[in-house]
Amino acid sequence: MSAGRPATVRDVAARAGVSIATVSRALRGHANVEPATRQRVEEAARALSYRPSGVARSLRLRATRTIGLIVTDIENPYFPQVVSAVEDAARERGYSVLLADGRRDPEREIESLEVLAEREVDGLIIASTTLTLRHQVRIREVPCPVVIVNSESTVSVVPAVLSDNAGGGRMAAEHLLGLGHRRLAYLAAPSADDRAVHERIEGVRAALWAEGLARGALIIVPAAPGVDGGALAAVMAMGADSAISALICSNDLTAIGALRGLRSLGLRVPADASVVGFDDIEMAAHVDPPLTTIRQATDEMGHWAVASLLQRIDRGREATAGQVGGTPGRTVRLPVTLVTRGSTAPAGRPPA
Repeated sequence: MSAGRPATVRDVAARAGVSIATVSRALRGHANVEPATRQRVEEAARALSYRPSGVARSLRLRATRTIGLIVTDIENPYFPQVVSAVEDAARERGYSVLLADGRRDPEREIESLEVLAEREVDGLIIASTTLTLRHQVRIREVPCPVVIVNSESTVSVVPAVLSDNAGGGRMAAEHLLGLGHRRLAYLAAPSADDRAVHERIEGVRAALWAEGLARGALIIVPAAPGVDGGALAAVMAMGADSAISALICSNDLTAIGALRGLRSLGLRVPADASVVGFDDIEMAAHVDPPLTTIRQATDEMGHWAVASLLQRIDRGREATAGQVGGTPGRTVRLPVTLVTRGSTAPAGRPPA
């Protein structure tokens, strides 16, 4: 701490050796803070002459009317759609939104949790691709209601909303199977924590098995995030199996990259290979050819998250995740829809 600067909650947390969220809970009298921890925090606050901010005081009067929103990657056009939906829903109810970008880094997302706790928001929405064990620990420490978007709830009393990922994977595969495609590639980089990718792949496999196709009818090709990752993965897929006639992609950016990768091989879409994305970002309708994709109900997702969060805020003080054990909170899965455009056509035949 520099000389002359008033102490902040971050300074107190560093001196006491705890998280910012723990400082907030300790100084606000939460019962689930260990007595020894509370004493350490109080001693650190006294030593630093820490005084809670005006924002913190206004929180006790329920006057901040601010929601914190953390997203995985603001550069992926899907997440700005979530931000827009959340902000619209919040503004309708007289709340403003503080945004934090995780930049595809789970550790940065966790740090954002603490930063927003320092700002004393009334509630938090976390729109994350992957919730790690450390996410779960930090969420239990946050002294305000939390709602998850785009991932399942893994924490008690914390609700979540996401898409029917398995249904979307199955829908994409059934569309391609109906067009006569029998050898497919799925472009993604599934990690142990990314349940959405695994669910979509399982949906694809379910459609293939229902059609009586062997497991070898689908190959999984690693795809780094973004357009360049999709382009490279498409080239890898076609090199791995020349019989592949269709690609299903983990999201629309990957699919747009796949269009570029196929073109670099001299292949025409959809005459030589079909491509399906996932999300239906605005750009999907404007690439060449326009992208067939699975549309997520992003607006409904954002409005559900805000309504659920504000309902909990309006109820007043309630048990936080760190005070309650047991099973995870309720998870709602919203239906998805197939949007058919020009990137898919019958196998082995040029489009009409």
